[in-house]
Amino acid sequence: MSLIEEIRIENLLNCILVNENVRPAMLLQPVNYHETSGKDPVTKSILHAIKKQFPELLFTEDYETYQGIIISKTEYHGQDISLERMGQILGYPCYQDFEHIDPAKNSYSMRVVAKEKNGMPIELFANVCKDTKKIKVFKQFARKAQSVLNREEYKKMLNGIEIVKVDVDVDVTIPVQALIDKLIKNKRLNKNEIDRIDNILYNFGFSEEKQLYFSQNFQYTNPLHRGILLDLLIKEKNDILSPFFPLYKYPEQQKKVDEIIAALEKDIVDVLEKTKLPSRYSRVTKKNQPTFVGIK
Repeated sequence: MSLIEEIRIENLLNCILVNENVRPAMLLQPVNYHETSGKDPVTKSILHAIKKQFPELLFTEDYETYQGIIISKTEYHGQDISLERMGQILGYPCYQDFEHIDPAKNSYSMRVVAKEKNGMPIELFANVCKDTKKIKVFKQFARKAQSVLNREEYKKMLNGIEIVKVDVDVDVTIPVQALIDKLIKNKRLNKNEIDRIDNILYNFGFSEEKQLYFSQNFQYTNPLHRGILLDLLIKEKNDILSPFFPLYKYPEQQKKVDEIIAALEKDIVDVLEKTKLPSRYSRVTKKNQPTFVGIK
């Protein structure tokens, strides 16, 4: 098994950056592998491979407000690490924005992305900011990361994967209330707003198959479909499960939630199918449809 297969490419790139002091730490989240801790098999295997390749890196998992294993050259055992403090540890330029983002206004997701010559972009990390004032800081980080990842020793470690550029992509996060208001007023949604809705539906935990179905079959000019969507957006804005996040701390309850989500998506599909209007009521009307391009 290759190093990339053992560690995963996004983890390997971030480990290189931590090892070279480009970023102070990274976070390995067991939940990404449907696990709960560093003792679970997949996460444990990844950590073992990281330690073997980067012996100077330390792992911290014993801390309060657990979010995953902190991989750094500093240990944080026994500390109570708030979300803002975690952002600082991970080197997020906008970590102080966490408590000051206005949910009624647009925010900006700054995604630092490594771009392969012949492959998909690899997200190194994403940081939500209240504005774009620190875009230069992100771009400075991207330049340093690109320089390190292009060193010969790391090119060999990446086993033929060539990182041609590390860039900063900026996505505008539209407030849920703004989407609700527009749907209530039956106003035309632009591409960014539809993309935002697709992302919200994805975060509900729907299966990839059903997520694709919703993306292709929601008719935004259909009043019944719009009503279903309004209900989902209101639930997104007022998530009654939020006091129990992260849910993986409660495996039995998580299983029940997954079953409820599966039943919910099935019922939604059933209603959408029964209330479809003729094809002229498509989800997106391309005429006069504005497209918004993020900052590069």
